[in-house]
Amino acid sequence: MWLQLALLLAQFGFALGHPGVSSYSHQKTEVIHTGKRPTGYEVSFKFHPNATTHPTFVVLGGFGLYTNTRTASLSKMEQILPWDWTPEDFSLRTSVQLPAPGTNGKYTKGFNMTYDHSTGDWTYTLPFPSGTFNYAYYVDCWQGWASPNCTPITDPSNPPIERAKGDQLLSTVQVPWDGQFQSPSMNYDKYFPLQPASKRGSISFHVYRSPGSIYPSKDEHPVGIYLPREYGTVQGKKYPVLWLSHGGGGTDSDWFSQGRAQNILDRLIDEGHLEPTVVVTPNFYDLGFTQQQFGTDTYAFMDKVRENYLNYLLPWVESHYSVYTDRTHRAFGGLSLGGALTLTMLFNATDTWGSVCVMSNVQGPAAGDPQYNNPMLNQTDIWTGAGFYDFTFQYVRDFQEALTAAGVLGYQSEFYPYGDHDWHTWPDILWVWLKYGLWKDKVGPIKGIY
Repeated sequence: MWLQLALLLAQFGFALGHPGVSSYSHQKTEVIHTGKRPTGYEVSFKFHPNATTHPTFVVLGGFGLYTNTRTASLSKMEQILPWDWTPEDFSLRTSVQLPAPGTNGKYTKGFNMTYDHSTGDWTYTLPFPSGTFNYAYYVDCWQGWASPNCTPITDPSNPPIERAKGDQLLSTVQVPWDGQFQSPSMNYDKYFPLQPASKRGSISFHVYRSPGSIYPSKDEHPVGIYLPREYGTVQGKKYPVLWLSHGGGGTDSDWFSQGRAQNILDRLIDEGHLEPTVVVTPNFYDLGFTQQQFGTDTYAFMDKVRENYLNYLLPWVESHYSVYTDRTHRAFGGLSLGGALTLTMLFNATDTWGSVCVMSNVQGPAAGDPQYNNPMLNQTDIWTGAGFYDFTFQYVRDFQEALTAAGVLGYQSEFYPYGDHDWHTWPDILWVWLKYGLWKDKVGPIKGIY
């Protein structure tokens, strides 16, 4: 099944088609090992529009330009072009605000692709350092990505991982590390698909009964599931369960498509750092109520989501899969708006989750809030994290300080030094949490040192 396979890049091939769709017959986007500066690798993007799309102009975008620790801040950064990349540079999503080369100064945020009349393809080639990069094609967006009818088009030759076509707005490319040109600290090959493929777990998408939900059909709601490779091979064995929530505007496939969580799980399980774990990726939209109904009270909205998950999705998971049903073997993590959901689970469902990871959360309860008086917080494995250039960085620090003030001192953290509020940051936090924290029995009150 195609959803059980991750992208294979460079020497392993490139992209797989959607279920029920014939293999892509045009030129495909590919990762090329050049062995030359600046990075040793480049990506040759190729976009062949469908029969009903006749663009006069196509922009390649969706990923950040580059900066370094000397020039970057939350509010400004040097915008280094890919050709000028050096080993100290890293990509930040907020650095894409640059007119595209070849657009006569028009503000497009990206790179103006070249039309090949002989093939009908739009092409562009860029050097990339090691890492995972999300991208899309923007057709006839002369006034920028926010212009009317300017929507991202995913790469037909490299479709995203998604339950239904259109769930994801970006395709994803993974670029290997070349030690001749890149520093060891920037080697992100650990996020690549595990080899051989027989060692990998599987991804699938399902629906569960959810009264009031409106998508994908009345009273049903989507959910993603990852099963470790050994699942079903050991009779009677039960597995711990990790829930991972998307953020604002996301879906149940975000962690698999943009975050490549399955690759992280496969590798850490294979290396013995993580107990084989079942993963649930829910979706907090279209549940029959909207965030707008609650105005500015984000946490009231998230508490309604909590009710849905605990009343309908949790029983579905535990009745369909061989998993433990106690809090010690349940964990919940979420990013951005999903970080607010994680805080809601921590405070309002403390008896359900033994471990939580709050990533890049919106502003949480202030220090001194009675919610921090819950004695079970000291019996919960709490992790926090954000990117160093993340606009939520201070909210995460405020949450840490509130825990400390309440005497909840066992929390641990990961602040990714090269990250913004984006998919460079969250896989890093996930990797560290799973490798060093999850299921490691490190909960309980500890004595602070001052």
